[in-house]
Amino acid sequence: MLHKLGVYELMQILHDLHKRGYQKLRWISYMAPTGLSLRCHITTQDHICVNREIIIAGNNNEVWCTSTSVMTTGENIRPFIKIFMDENPQLLEIGKGKDSEYVEWFNKLLSLVANGQTPVFYGEYWALPIGRIKVGNTTMPTPPTTIRLISWNIDGIKAHFETLKKLVGEYSPEVICLQKTKDVKDSPEFEIVGYKRDCFSEQYAGIATYVKACLPCKTSKPLSPELAGHLLKTEFFFPSFTLYNIYTPYSNPKVEGAIEHRKKFDETLIKLVGTTPDRQIICGDMNIVVSEQDCWDGKYKRNQANFHDWERQNFTRLTEAGNLIDTFRVLNPFTRQFSYFFRNAPQVRANNQGHRIDYFLASRSFVPQIIKAEIIKDCAASTNNPILLEIKY
Repeated sequence: MLHKLGVYELMQILHDLHKRGYQKLRWISYMAPTGLSLRCHITTQDHICVNREIIIAGNNNEVWCTSTSVMTTGENIRPFIKIFMDENPQLLEIGKGKDSEYVEWFNKLLSLVANGQTPVFYGEYWALPIGRIKVGNTTMPTPPTTIRLISWNIDGIKAHFETLKKLVGEYSPEVICLQKTKDVKDSPEFEIVGYKRDCFSEQYAGIATYVKACLPCKTSKPLSPELAGHLLKTEFFFPSFTLYNIYTPYSNPKVEGAIEHRKKFDETLIKLVGTTPDRQIICGDMNIVVSEQDCWDGKYKRNQANFHDWERQNFTRLTEAGNLIDTFRVLNPFTRQFSYFFRNAPQVRANNQGHRIDYFLASRSFVPQIIKAEIIKDCAASTNNPILLEIKY
């Protein structure tokens, strides 16, 4: 019965669900290839990318959709609300919660549709600029939304690929940055459905950046030899920013040339970041303990790798060169949580005996948009825990 309704009635159902507390539910609609009907979806943000694509990842119960060629039928929606709720319990469960900003945006869209204007998020018949949707003969901004990024020193993608897939299934990140992949062949079995992957391999290092296929971006490898296998640059077009996925070399004094390699890496990265326009994010295992809060016993000044004064000074120079902030510390100024544990043992983690050496650094202009900056504590497959960043755009 729901499939017989018009666009306006379907949007009224979503409006009512918002009032009932299901404000995480989202609307997206676009013209069918024939141009004769509008494809309408009610889902959550995890299944919408850049307001241009619907991603159905194995569970159709989290995306409700239909096509209709009618703008309005004039039907009383009351009985249809119950039908929708009875038929979509799983969708309602994940759609619970408050989001007043989205509701305000949706109500503006609904008022335009009430006047007979068709809401088209993207299509083949109009050149819609990214970040705008077509409503009748005018346009309006796309709804406020988020992009979720995860960074993880996976310490061997072959050993922990199944854990990676579980992480992707649970968080559905738009971007995944891996360090220490140790995959010199860029093996095709480590592709993830729905993502495009770029790698920069090295035997004992190696990095990989996965981006949801519908996000417009371009990835490149640096030419500097000290960055080989340690840095990937990705330029995103919407939202617009530059991402550096890095695995900072470990300054192990027992390995010949390791300290020199680290110093060259630091200098090149500082120059690179200093010449990159605003709106940049740097993430990865940066092999540096910045302050006493980032060390379980507070002894952050030591004559050893990750604790040297010159490493800390280079970190400061890096943040100053790019006008960068430590996103975790901005949102968690007093927290003593750690991303690295010297021994991957339950007791070590239970005692919180770790260091924070994994970071999401971001341009200071991102501060109003940062929603979350967290350490994912329940993923303990390697010595490093994944870290997460969410930004609003």
